[in-house]
Amino acid sequence: MSGKLRFDLLGPLRVWRDGEELDAGPVQQRVMLAVLLLNANRPVSRGKLIEAVWGAAAPGRAVNLLQRHAAGLRRVLEPGRPARAPSRLLNWTEAGYVLTVPPGGLDREVLTGQMERGRSARAAGDLRAAAEALHTALRMWRGRLCEGLASPLLDAERDRLEEHRLGVLEERIEVDLALGADTDLVGELRRLIAAHPLRERPHALLMRALHRSGRQAEALQAYRDAHRLLTEELGIEPGAELRRVHEQILAADTALDPPAPTPEVPAVLPPPEDRPEQGAAPRARGNLPTELTSFVGRQRELDGVRDLLAASRLVTLTGVGGVGKTRLGLRAALNHRPDFRDGVWLVELAGLSDPGLVAHAVAEALDVHVQTGGTPLASLVRHLRDREVLLVLDDCEHVLHACAVLVDALLKAATRLRVLATSRQPLAIDGEHFLPVAPLRVLPEAARGREDSAGTGAAPDEESAAVTLFAHRARAAVPCGFAMSPEIRATVTRICQRLDGIPLAIELAAGRLRTLSPEQLLARLDDRFRVLASARPTALPRHQTLQATVCWSFHLCTDDERLLWVRLSTFTDSFDLEAAEAVCAGDDLPTGEILDLVDGLVDKSVLIRERSAGGIRFRLLETLREYGRRQIRDGDRRIALRRRHRDHYLALAEQGEREWFGSGQAVWADRLRSEHANFREALGFSFATAGEGPAGARLAAALYFYWIACGYVEEAQRWLDRALRLTREPSGERAKALWVMSRIAYLRGDLAASVTRSAECREVAGRLGDDAAMAHGTHMAGAAALLRDEPGHARLLLEEALDHYSALGATDSMVIMAQAQLAMASVFLGEPDRAVELCRKARSTCAAHDERWTLSYVLYVQAFAESADGDRAVAARHARECLRMKRDFRDRLGAAMTVDLLGWIAAADGTDRRAALLLGAAAEQWTTIGVPWFGSAYWRAPHDEGVRRARESLGRTACDTALRQGAQLPSERAVAYALEECPPVAPPTPGAGTATPLESSRTAPATATAPPPAPARA
Repeated sequence: MSGKLRFDLLGPLRVWRDGEELDAGPVQQRVMLAVLLLNANRPVSRGKLIEAVWGAAAPGRAVNLLQRHAAGLRRVLEPGRPARAPSRLLNWTEAGYVLTVPPGGLDREVLTGQMERGRSARAAGDLRAAAEALHTALRMWRGRLCEGLASPLLDAERDRLEEHRLGVLEERIEVDLALGADTDLVGELRRLIAAHPLRERPHALLMRALHRSGRQAEALQAYRDAHRLLTEELGIEPGAELRRVHEQILAADTALDPPAPTPEVPAVLPPPEDRPEQGAAPRARGNLPTELTSFVGRQRELDGVRDLLAASRLVTLTGVGGVGKTRLGLRAALNHRPDFRDGVWLVELAGLSDPGLVAHAVAEALDVHVQTGGTPLASLVRHLRDREVLLVLDDCEHVLHACAVLVDALLKAATRLRVLATSRQPLAIDGEHFLPVAPLRVLPEAARGREDSAGTGAAPDEESAAVTLFAHRARAAVPCGFAMSPEIRATVTRICQRLDGIPLAIELAAGRLRTLSPEQLLARLDDRFRVLASARPTALPRHQTLQATVCWSFHLCTDDERLLWVRLSTFTDSFDLEAAEAVCAGDDLPTGEILDLVDGLVDKSVLIRERSAGGIRFRLLETLREYGRRQIRDGDRRIALRRRHRDHYLALAEQGEREWFGSGQAVWADRLRSEHANFREALGFSFATAGEGPAGARLAAALYFYWIACGYVEEAQRWLDRALRLTREPSGERAKALWVMSRIAYLRGDLAASVTRSAECREVAGRLGDDAAMAHGTHMAGAAALLRDEPGHARLLLEEALDHYSALGATDSMVIMAQAQLAMASVFLGEPDRAVELCRKARSTCAAHDERWTLSYVLYVQAFAESADGDRAVAARHARECLRMKRDFRDRLGAAMTVDLLGWIAAADGTDRRAALLLGAAAEQWTTIGVPWFGSAYWRAPHDEGVRRARESLGRTACDTALRQGAQLPSERAVAYALEECPPVAPPTPGAGTATPLESSRTAPATATAPPPAPARA
């Protein structure tokens, strides 16, 4: 059976064949049909259809049920088709199901055509044709989209279409108003305002209708009513359009009167603006709007646009929604207006839904008449061929292909034309240069101060642009004004940081200060999409709220890009491609497609591409990440995704642990450091989710080298505490967490906890027969004994641990560390020569494996032993070599130890002021890390001896002053001074008997003796 099919979506879903309505089947089948019709002639992925039909309650047999519904739809749409014959209408492709709908077969498509005809007629001045087309379009709305069918995907489309319908209705009323239907429209406008009281445009139209009807008092009352509604309900003042109509009514402006008919201008004469007066200089021309608010920062970007426009005829500003592309483009165009004899012309494409009308929109903006029988492109080429014009195409992303084709053709034909485009992704045509527009920079006050003092040359307005923008918009929004005190500035800085420096979000946030204090606003940003939902009526719908802006970006993506965006929101910070593939790939998103999808999201400005020491990484802004997370409504799916994320980073941590001992150590340190936020996310998930504690314990323990080498000892303790609380039964995970926790505890000076944890580790290891845990537990017990000033007992335990390691065939950083600690025990026992010999053997092993981090500790112990043995020059050389490694790894604890060592070597050498500065700096650094000198008298004795020598030489007052000056040095500066790379501070009274730091280091007496090691305790 054949016949013409027609589908109605605007109202209850209906299917017609030759005027007869068909039964589309059960509810789930009808939902599937509705989604296919919304994407007519385009593939719809299986995952999207399953989500639409079942939502979070999708059954395990969803794919089979979907196939059954597809077969049912084929029977409805193609009755009589043989079972094995291919379908003409509904087919499966690799990308999903495709429903073929012939032209004119869908009411929404017909509706779009009617609306565009109306708008085109209005643009051409044919108001009656415009009114007829818009009236016809509105009559096609029989109700809400697919009324009666429940689906989240349909709900989102319903809201969008309802917003669209209201816009068309307002446009139709405006056309009727222009045709003189003033009195007839008053009642309709009052009903529209009653239904949608917070839309400003109907209020403005009602005021105009009342004014034209001779009811000026009612028109002014309508403004007062609108003002009251907006201020009481939204906390905002009326927008520009309402204020303008109000002022025109007060001034009896004739612009509000219906336009009088004008005689036709003879075609022989060009328009007046094309006929410059004889002898007059060419006038600056164009249609750029006047700026209504202040323009903040962006000087670097403006300079970049200038340079690119000088080198290229097509420049595209790209960036995430709300980042300020349009505003930057308009300011840049305004700056360039004198450079273009024939003007700078803005074409606003945001309201354009049909790509086929792009050329029409450009022609309309340039006031180019399209000749009968000709095409807009041909007319534009004729108009632009010999003109010097800058064409600004704003918001190209939703009609990207049409823009690219048009711009390519115009640039080839009009050699003096230049184009400045704004788009969330490049046009991707030959000759294009694009400038990514980043969010406004936000620096904490402390960071700004450091950068200023460092002389970075960063412009102050660039550093504070986000905060400045907030302040400007807040002053306009708050009736009584807005003052920026230091306390408020700190809060505003945090607000701008939370909002990623996105100008739109900052402006919406500033508007909330009518009802919230900055502190209240900051506290509510966890629900940013609700808080930043104060509509701006004069803005485009997708720029009125933060959620609308992000939603627009979301819907510009393909189905698979949206799916990847949602899954990528699991990452807390940046990530690499391998992580994206491991976490986000699945049956519905093959691993091989992730690269292309990431490329697509970068092009659309959803992902930010960053270069790091480890290669290319990607990042979602926090706002986009939060939006993606809100799309995962199914709790089980969210947990499954976070588990995959945790498992990936657990595998990465364990790989790093295995490969730490070797030439890739520095690379691993950088890689693990770049994943720190993701490790935190994985650990947080593990310890907050039932049944995931053991995996979390594995992860926390596997990172032990990273925690210590890169300066995160305090954080390690917090995670390991949680791990041990959640894994109380004897297990391999608990045994490892115990010995790692023992090590963390003794590094922080909590020797009692270290001893307790190592003892329990050995007990658990014995019960489990875990030889590796026994070796590590014994090692940690020996290390704790060393710090408890029991070097003899420490030697026995460390030798036992090394025997365990040898039996296991282990050669790694822990083995080297045990050897270094055994050497330190020898120093404390008065055997520095034996200590140096042990260190040399350990260094040989490190050299064979190209190991650096544990080598730094070996060098420290060797320098300690050499200094105790009187060989201070060699000791200082080894200590500086050690300190350079500590700095490379950002090992704060190791750096404090080594700066202290160099301080008391300087004291023994007689360079007393240098010694006092270094010893003061080391003492301060120790206090910020843990218990100074681990609480060990043996370890502290050389420091105290160095301070005593400095006081004897400098005098108590001068020495104490130098110690305080050292304590005030930032750790980076103290390290640089210890390495003799810079002088830290000048002495308080130079030339008065106190040498400068560098001078004193050059005049050291050669007769000083080294401080003896602390005596052994009884």
